[in-house]
Amino acid sequence: MKIKENTKKKIKLIIDRLSKSYPDAKVHLIFNSAFELLISTILSAQCTDELVNKVMVPLYKEKYKSPQDILNDGLDKFKDNIKSINFYNNKAKSILKLCEILVEKYNGNIPDTMEELTKLPGIGRKSANVILGNYFGKKDTIIVDTHFKRVATRLGLTENENPDKIEFELKEVVPSDEQYNFSTRLGEHGRQICKAKNPKCIDCIFNDICPSVYK
Repeated sequence: MKIKENTKKKIKLIIDRLSKSYPDAKVHLIFNSAFELLISTILSAQCTDELVNKVMVPLYKEKYKSPQDILNDGLDKFKDNIKSINFYNNKAKSILKLCEILVEKYNGNIPDTMEELTKLPGIGRKSANVILGNYFGKKDTIIVDTHFKRVATRLGLTENENPDKIEFELKEVVPSDEQYNFSTRLGEHGRQICKAKNPKCIDCIFNDICPSVYK
């Protein structure tokens, strides 16, 4: 109990500092609809958001405005259009199956619950939280991407390796109405300062409370 209370105090301090340093942090994927964010989120797995944006933004404008548009194009054409994205072959197959389900079961719309989203091909909890938080405005979502996981581990907030376990663990100590902002801002801190290689500890807003500082 004492450990959890100490963690809560540390979390509050972290939340306060993040809110001042990264007030406008959000997903780096460019989207204009839940559909676009859903597809781009799947494509961004093991791929940079920048590359996904470069490939998909023109495609969304020109041809892929709904799940039915991707189905109309077919697997081979869709694969050819996204072939510069990592693991495009498997991702394309998953997206085609996803689009079939969206059209048949949801009339082309994107579901707005964790339970329904995670039943879709290619969508795990992390991807579902991206969509729920960034498009549907759900505040009780923690997005455990690689940047978030790295910073949370270095700050001593978790010792877990599994992203889902990290999410559930931190949901116990981060207030529900702060979870989305906490995760996007901590992830942004990982992108800008607490990088995988050569973290900028001297410039870090947490260098007085981080057990990993300068290590």
